[in-house]
Amino acid sequence: MNTHTSFPVRVSRFGWLLVILLAASVVMAQAPGQRVKIDRRTISPNRPAPELYADKLALKLTLINLPGASEPSSSWQLEYKVYFVAEQDFERIVKQLNKEGKGRELSPEDFPTKILLADGQLNKRKLSTLPDRTLWRQGVDFKHKIPLEQQTAFASIMCFYSVKIYDAKLKKNVYGSDVFVVPPFDTNTNDRENFTANTTLYLNFYVADDGALYKSNRKGASETTQWRPN
Repeated sequence: MNTHTSFPVRVSRFGWLLVILLAASVVMAQAPGQRVKIDRRTISPNRPAPELYADKLALKLTLINLPGASEPSSSWQLEYKVYFVAEQDFERIVKQLNKEGKGRELSPEDFPTKILLADGQLNKRKLSTLPDRTLWRQGVDFKHKIPLEQQTAFASIMCFYSVKIYDAKLKKNVYGSDVFVVPPFDTNTNDRENFTANTTLYLNFYVADDGALYKSNRKGASETTQWRPN
């Protein structure tokens, strides 16, 4: 695929805030039995929580908006790799990267114990409608790939990607490389009482009229042609 696959990548603002949240949550759990509270839910870091691990994951890839979507020569190319990183490994590595001043650029090679969950690429030209610009990958094996002792709540699912979009109306190539980091539990739910297993990962892209590229990994952003990062 003729894209700029530029790993390592600079972490997006949303992704980086979540990285800090996850790392900080682990650091807080130094005393035995200590818990972290999120809304009215509590989690014990570094303890197995297999109920929060789905047997299978799905990936939803969406090009939300493209000014030249109706132009036949517009195109969307994407390459992605999805990894699982154990909670304690993630904490240790991110702490070390921060100490070295490299914490805002992450590479798959930074995480030697990572487990590959999925990888793939696409090269698509029919982009006129939102359904045309939405692709699903179903049935990604997850739970059985992860050792039981690593099935903890604050482990990390890391989705690295590189995207190249050509907008024939703007006559412009748009590039982006980044990583999104999410826990195994669902962060898109409105349930503030209970944790549920995450079953779907989202990669959403929005090309503005000036050619700027916006990215989101939120469910709501994948359901409309309007920009909704949350």
